[in-house]
Amino acid sequence: MATYNISFIGAGNVAESLVCGLAAAGHRILSIASRGGDSARLLAATCGADWRRDLTVPENCDILVISVTDTAVAGVAAAVTAGKETVIVHTAGSVSLEALGRTAGAGVLYPLQTFTKGFPPDLRKVPFFTEATDSRTLGMLRELGEGIGSGAWECDSEARRQLHVAAVFTNNFSNFMMTTGEAIAARAGIDPALLRPLIEETARKALRTGPEAAQTGPAVRQDKGTVKSHIDLLSFSPQYQKLYRLVSRMITGHYGRNKR
Repeated sequence: MATYNISFIGAGNVAESLVCGLAAAGHRILSIASRGGDSARLLAATCGADWRRDLTVPENCDILVISVTDTAVAGVAAAVTAGKETVIVHTAGSVSLEALGRTAGAGVLYPLQTFTKGFPPDLRKVPFFTEATDSRTLGMLRELGEGIGSGAWECDSEARRQLHVAAVFTNNFSNFMMTTGEAIAARAGIDPALLRPLIEETARKALRTGPEAAQTGPAVRQDKGTVKSHIDLLSFSPQYQKLYRLVSRMITGHYGRNKR
């Protein structure tokens, strides 16, 4: 596998994981830039990289990774100072390749994973989705994804946006459902930590059988009496009642259709 000189703009959770993974795989991290400065300095210290606040890129940089908020990608790409031979990529799931403003030497390296400060994921289990303006750039990104992740899959901007929506349902929405469950338990005077074995078993079964086959509960059984009693119990929160009704109807409708 080829090794590259890589610079980063952005020093958040995604950048931190990628910097560590790429450095461990033998790539040289040249510089890390961040508007805040301190986060970039601390991250740069972990891999012997230069740190800076401006958007200049070392002349010997092979790949510049823009790992910033989705809304900032295009502005950073337009303002960055990089050589013509430097490949510029971003890591966002919902931002198009065109946002980089280049017709050559541009790409996307999107890791399909949740990133939280203090909880770095095992990148070896993370799939990377790639897109590029040209075959040379695509090959470089494929090498990176296969070198530090579970593999690299080519995916155009439209499909990647759809994948990002799927990820929001799978991760963000399910996590909020757990937050809601904890709030309801706490309101009843029950330690929310007692829900954790249920969370673990739910995830285990979903991974083993697939989430569709693992579905349980009153809605899938079409137990209308229990559904009604739960909605009554949620009278303290019209929002929770609305959410419970909507999701229950969707579950009942989905499994009812599939039984036909």
